[in-house]
Amino acid sequence: MSFTSLEFIFVFFPLCVAGYYILPKRCRNVFLLAASLIFYAAGEPGRMYILVLGIIVNYIFGILLSGNSRSANLRRAVLVLSFIYNFGILFYYKYLMYRYGASNVSLPLGLSFFTFRTVSYCLDVYWEMMPANKSLSDVALYISFFPQISMGPISRYTDFAGDMYDRTFDAEEFFDGIKRIIAGLFKKLVIADTLLGTINLSFGMDADKRSVSLAWLGLIAFLIQLYFDFMGYTDIAIGIGKLFGFRLPENFDHPYAAESVTDFWNRWHMTLGIWMKNYIYIPIFRACQLKKFKQIRCYLLASLGVWLFVGAWHGVGMKTIYYGLYYYVLIAGERLYADWKKARRKRLGLKKKPQSLPSKIGAHVYMIIAIFIGQLLFRCESLGQYGDYILSLLHLSGNALTQTETAFYLRQDAVPVLMGIIFSMPVVPYAVKKIKERGGEKIISILTPVVYGVMLITAFSFAFTSTYRSFVYFQF
Repeated sequence: MSFTSLEFIFVFFPLCVAGYYILPKRCRNVFLLAASLIFYAAGEPGRMYILVLGIIVNYIFGILLSGNSRSANLRRAVLVLSFIYNFGILFYYKYLMYRYGASNVSLPLGLSFFTFRTVSYCLDVYWEMMPANKSLSDVALYISFFPQISMGPISRYTDFAGDMYDRTFDAEEFFDGIKRIIAGLFKKLVIADTLLGTINLSFGMDADKRSVSLAWLGLIAFLIQLYFDFMGYTDIAIGIGKLFGFRLPENFDHPYAAESVTDFWNRWHMTLGIWMKNYIYIPIFRACQLKKFKQIRCYLLASLGVWLFVGAWHGVGMKTIYYGLYYYVLIAGERLYADWKKARRKRLGLKKKPQSLPSKIGAHVYMIIAIFIGQLLFRCESLGQYGDYILSLLHLSGNALTQTETAFYLRQDAVPVLMGIIFSMPVVPYAVKKIKERGGEKIISILTPVVYGVMLITAFSFAFTSTYRSFVYFQF
């Protein structure tokens, strides 16, 4: 079941909200657990056992990992078993089935995302950052909470538990949640899905038949579609969480407005970045420190571990490893360059100057070019297709500069592309801030319901007239 499907929008979701507020508070967590299991079963009826077994097994792991009464060796053994179990299932579906001729078998819904939560739960208990929860239903709700299970955002148990046990109705948060849901539906249905035709056409063509202009249009459309597809899901998930009193973490902060590749990844899929930092980067970094490695060497090794994991998570084959290594080289290079500049200023006794406007523009252009190259590799199905597409972009494949099809698709997609470019930048928040500063709160209060009403009607019209398209990150 998808957030943009008619059965979710008009049946499951309203019944879920109504049932939640009809029931007494003591029953609401159990109700949300039941709703989450029904939601998952509707999407993966034949693989429900994977989620249920994962909940039970990790609940037991948590109990065995807690307490000082157990020996350190036993706790370490249980932790290793938890890694083997959780990552083993992920590895089986993501790699082994693909390697042995079952590439047409899809990954179970949300497997990566609830695996991240189960691993973080076990590690936090092992590190004694929190005690194991003795309630199976509470652990089950954390792992299976339906707004998050498909594509995140990824929450740590310590953050989720605060709302699970202590939340009250807040009208402002409730209506803010409704606005986030409307915004998410609009981003997914009106912007992201509208661009898929052009993207599929451009990437499905032979290099010599794909004009330069169509290649660039397809790539720009893909970057917009990828962002608004994932951002749309995140908005809906956060909005649904707000309706039930849960404050789910933000996942995006205008990444296309970044001024470096490092800054981009600090703004893109932020909860995955935090997870990688807590459970991959920091353990490797501390292990390197224990070996008396220099600080920069610890950084380089820990970052390498993170980006190899990121590459492997994004798919199968060397293409995804190159994807991770590409970003590792850029981000490590930015860190080394920043350290060099800092050392130079210190050596010469210079103070750090504010970044000039031309410097900011140059940094942004560099980031955009770097992201174009990197995310193109993510979209292409093979290294061969990637090379062909690069040749098309650079007019090196014997292709034409433009063609009749390009003009047609440009006219068709002009509005969603323009909206994508504008809304991917912090233009609207900046404009709202300036209007409020000039005493325009009343204008904002009048325009807000009108704008969201138009967005809702438009999104519903697209939901009724378009065919179903799943979210991009469902495959992870």
